[in-house]
Amino acid sequence: MIAHVCHGQFFYTDSRDSKHWLQTHFNSLNQSYDYPQNNWLSYGLNKDIKWKNGHSFGAFIHLKNENKLRGVIQKSDLIGNGVLSAYRYTSPHIEIMNTMFLTDDVNNAERGFVRTIKNVTMYTNQAYLKMLNSTDQLKYSIKIGRDFLTIGHSLNSNLFVSDFSRPFDQFTLEADLGKLNALFSVIELDTMMNHNRYLYVHSFGYKSEKLSITLGESVLISGVSKSINIQFLNPFSFWSWENIGSTTKGLNALLYAGITWLPQNGLRIYGETIIDDINFHQDNAFYLNRFGFLIGLQKTGLPFKSSNLEIEYSNVLHQVYQSYHPTHIYTHRGFPIGHFIGNDFINIRIHYAQLMQSSKIKPIIDISYLMDGANGINTRFDNPWETEEGEFLKDYIPPSHPTSPVTTWLETEIGAEIKIKTASYLTITARHQLKSIEKESTTDMGIGIRFWSYFQLPFNK
Repeated sequence: MIAHVCHGQFFYTDSRDSKHWLQTHFNSLNQSYDYPQNNWLSYGLNKDIKWKNGHSFGAFIHLKNENKLRGVIQKSDLIGNGVLSAYRYTSPHIEIMNTMFLTDDVNNAERGFVRTIKNVTMYTNQAYLKMLNSTDQLKYSIKIGRDFLTIGHSLNSNLFVSDFSRPFDQFTLEADLGKLNALFSVIELDTMMNHNRYLYVHSFGYKSEKLSITLGESVLISGVSKSINIQFLNPFSFWSWENIGSTTKGLNALLYAGITWLPQNGLRIYGETIIDDINFHQDNAFYLNRFGFLIGLQKTGLPFKSSNLEIEYSNVLHQVYQSYHPTHIYTHRGFPIGHFIGNDFINIRIHYAQLMQSSKIKPIIDISYLMDGANGINTRFDNPWETEEGEFLKDYIPPSHPTSPVTTWLETEIGAEIKIKTASYLTITARHQLKSIEKESTTDMGIGIRFWSYFQLPFNK
């Protein structure tokens, strides 16, 4: 199942690159596939040391300069400069996680800042209990607590639910029955304008060895003293959310579809689309049908056996993820729940990596071209296509996409991840950024330094 609860940001550097390369290179989405020995398999196994049963502890240290890339996001960029500590307990049926972020600069704690005590800012990043079980062909899990949630097929950033915002306080149920799968989650978002905000998500999927399809729906509701609504706790109630989502009844609903296809060894093709406020049931509602989509491909083994090339094109109209009431914006603690750029943009990203020296060195190249419109996710939602009486203007012309004035960003990040020793990695990159708006342009350069190390008790060989 491509729609899944994400544990990958345990240290903001994980083995998902390895998993995707192995699936694509050997033409199988079946995770139980017995892959032949290769560098990417060794790379993934080295980073998966944390999955051993028992108690484990770790620390992630992050340092970077002020050059913030818009279209190139590494997992380690999801926190500021500081230290992320982690505790984890794993057994066949129970999983417990707690991670804490500490920094001496409040500006580096923007995803979870509450208060500063003696120049130290600290917040709980992840804290959850997960219970797993299986009966015959049915496998299921229940998670309660704060953790990331991802639903999507993109190798870069999902349109529906991504891991860009702070982890969610949630109750999540996942189930797999043969080739069918399902997910249901109730999420409490941050309070905004004294409104309590809740996000209800469910998805259904099909996955064979070479094809995976996911359909999803979400609804964000808010209100003063609002509590969880039993109406939306039914994971089998599909489409009814969207039926009332485009009205003024106090919610924002979205529809989602995604697909992954492995046509041959070494090639992956994937795509996603999201629709915000679809209005088949209203006359003259053409402009309210706001949508976003992305398509991408992954090619492995070219030009070298361990090469990994990814190309992704994403396009999201303005007003996607938004609604009439400010509390319905599709964000958590000010960060997008969907695509990390938000909306009103066109982005092309190229990522290349390969493994050298028996998986000890991984060169990385990222290139991003971003056309960023002026009406992003934090701008006010309006309806200029209507008169004050609520009638549609027959001569209304929608704005260009992206909306002007458009800022273009051409960004490049080049570097390498170096394995220092078992479960210790250092990543050093050079960054270049060219920003242009109308006829003016500026350039910026910087260096990114990322380090993480992991140890486990008891120490297993």
